[in-house]
Amino acid sequence: MLDVTMRDGDNPAMNRTTTANAGRALAALMLIALWLLGAALLARAADGRPYIPYPKERYRIFVFGDRMATGLLAGLWRVLRNNRKFIARGRFRAGSGLARLSYYDWRRAIARVVKSRQVDIAIVMLGINDVHDIFLGGKRIPFGSDQWKRIYASRVDAIIDTVRNAGVALYWVGLPPVRDPTLDVAASLINDIIRERARAGGVRFIDIRRHFLGPNGSYTDTGRGVRGQLTRLRARDGIHFVKPGNTKLASIVMDVILKDVKQTESAGAAPALSGVEETDKPYVGMAAPDGTPVYVPHTALPGANEVFLAQGAPAAGLGGGGVLAALRDAVPPDSTTAKLFVEGRWPEASPALLGSFTLPATKVKKTAPAQSTQQP
Repeated sequence: MLDVTMRDGDNPAMNRTTTANAGRALAALMLIALWLLGAALLARAADGRPYIPYPKERYRIFVFGDRMATGLLAGLWRVLRNNRKFIARGRFRAGSGLARLSYYDWRRAIARVVKSRQVDIAIVMLGINDVHDIFLGGKRIPFGSDQWKRIYASRVDAIIDTVRNAGVALYWVGLPPVRDPTLDVAASLINDIIRERARAGGVRFIDIRRHFLGPNGSYTDTGRGVRGQLTRLRARDGIHFVKPGNTKLASIVMDVILKDVKQTESAGAAPALSGVEETDKPYVGMAAPDGTPVYVPHTALPGANEVFLAQGAPAAGLGGGGVLAALRDAVPPDSTTAKLFVEGRWPEASPALLGSFTLPATKVKKTAPAQSTQQP
């Protein structure tokens, strides 16, 4: 039985032992709950639920990537100028990608953002700068080799896992055709890897290539803009976009996102909280197995101070309801753990008790971005 209270007249030595054991047991229960939460978030898109799990009054989009992604964000601002339902920001590093982690590690950068900021939708556009050999452990792995493909795929997987574990809907934008034939073949290879890993990871891959090909299926600088007019879309380098091209790119991406938002809002999913501070909170001060803080997206919390346990976590052999019922049965009435698992009330720390714990402040420390922009 778990009881973290101390009564007048009880044996102090016995209560110190009991309290310490209770604290360790409570920590174990919290860790189980965290594992269940991660399993549930990974399974969201595979069980027939909407891709964007919860409707929001306002969706926060965050774009990650290189110089091409910078143009995408600028296009989003134009496309969404009169749509107050979305707000778009981004983080960029020119010349970056996944092949040279020594230059910029996108998995770490994205992990920091999705943990410290409110992000509903993540858009990633990377790869055009990855036509390089990979150097790993002092060894050079040639671009396009089987080993290169495996390493690159693992880095794509790492970003997918990072975003999905944070409960954020991920949209990975593919690469467009480019003028140089050799670079175009390489970009297509990278597209194929990302497309396959996105499919395996259950996330959206937005293939933009066909939208920027000429009538004969080859590269072209010009094409139809968002209003149907024939205009220049590509920059003189034959790689990037000019303003009309970025606007068209953003329109293509938003068409996919808007379809998912429509599905979410028509599915009758539980609406997001209103009047509650929308910030990710550490889950009862717990840490992941690797020692890093674990943040639960506010969209995963059913109420301001309620407990969220994953629904249907196969790894534990019990559905979320079964786990919650077991936890409720295991705790004594009127105990601190009963308040937590039965009533959904956060325990109050008592420094006088051995084994007590104190919840960390909910304010999240913001890290300075490498390059960060926000909507004017």
